[in-house]
Amino acid sequence: MKTLRAAWLAVLATCPASMASATNLDLGTFYRMRALSYSNLNLGDPRNNHSFISQNAELSAFVRDIHVPLGDFPEQTLDVGLALRAVGIAGSTTAVQAPFDRAAANYPNAQFIPFIESAYVKLKQMFGKPIEATFGQQPFALGSGLLLSDDGAGMAGVSVLGGLPFWGMKAGSFIFQPRNQQGSPNSLMVYGASLELPTEGVWQLNYMMEKDQSAQTSGGGLPITDATRRFMSLRYQMSWGPFIFDGEGAIERGYGDPAPSLLNPQNSRVHFNGNAEVFKAKWRQPISNKWGEGIGRAVFARGSGNKGGPNPTDGAFLPSHGHRFDGLERGGFGDFFGATPYDALGTQPTANGLPAGVSGIQTVGLGFTPPAYHGIALDLDYFLFQADQNNFGPDRTLGNEYDGHLRYGYRDRFQILAGIALFKSGKAINQSRPSAHRYTFEVLGRF
Repeated sequence: MKTLRAAWLAVLATCPASMASATNLDLGTFYRMRALSYSNLNLGDPRNNHSFISQNAELSAFVRDIHVPLGDFPEQTLDVGLALRAVGIAGSTTAVQAPFDRAAANYPNAQFIPFIESAYVKLKQMFGKPIEATFGQQPFALGSGLLLSDDGAGMAGVSVLGGLPFWGMKAGSFIFQPRNQQGSPNSLMVYGASLELPTEGVWQLNYMMEKDQSAQTSGGGLPITDATRRFMSLRYQMSWGPFIFDGEGAIERGYGDPAPSLLNPQNSRVHFNGNAEVFKAKWRQPISNKWGEGIGRAVFARGSGNKGGPNPTDGAFLPSHGHRFDGLERGGFGDFFGATPYDALGTQPTANGLPAGVSGIQTVGLGFTPPAYHGIALDLDYFLFQADQNNFGPDRTLGNEYDGHLRYGYRDRFQILAGIALFKSGKAINQSRPSAHRYTFEVLGRF
């Protein structure tokens, strides 16, 4: 790190004085180690137990606010930089077997070998206006990530964000070609726009289109040669005293061109017709003058599922790159199940990890963090998961989960965490309702 810092400072020392006086060098490092123990990942026989150490590291160096006074726009500045990330696991019998192979496929490699997460040029105050454009491999999330998120892998493309001259509004647009799974061609393009309006909270209207040229199967089981999916979402964020709210609702439309199949003798187009919602709330509650305040939280999330049989209408809400992963673990609700509105932890070969015919996930969660004791915080959470559609039976309960964490740390710079997650399967996954668990020990540092 000292060598890297010295190299960048030497570069800045050679810059003109007028440039170097306003230019900033940002160096960043991040490392997280998790010791994890999973039991009964198959949620049935044969039992699938795994214990391993998961690692997630990042090193970044960015030169910011480089003056590039082109033409009549002396206020233009430039950011240039590079961020490397490495993810991998040690231990276990197989490094990235199911279900962790799905998270591993989000990254160029999962052997703790550094890859380029970000390498971009950002031009700010373009043409003397409050506009910034970012070109290259970059981190990106649309809204809350319900529709689109790079999940630490970065996305190659262009994004633009600018202020509008009325009501404090902002508008943005983007076009990306996300990484596909390892060994697969990059056949997916995503592009769209967003509009943000500040009021007592912040309203955000998002639009995204996916053009996927890969052969695939719809949620109704019909083969298609390519797909065009359109998503629109409305998000609202607000903070009022001790209360914080973040909600987003989305719809999916579009079509898939049919491939020849006996299941589709009329060669009918497949039409996408899904929807999803995520609502999260948090509030701080004073307990006493001695103990301070606690934090309560609640979540409701739902994604539509697909009705059974070869069907020209696919009702399952399923964006290709919505937020799913946190390193090589899932980033959804529940430490074990990691549910999003459209998928969850599972070794099934289906797109959502659930048994065939089961789709769409509804999540209700409640949690509480009492006042910290000598810097040690306790998090307690409960989640109930149900399927929106089960085409092979009346049962829709996927399971319930109890999570507990003990945390000690300083802001977001340093943290030690020990956690336990106890999951009880529902009959929609397994009629015998087996149990599973995850134990976690985590150390995190950031500079």
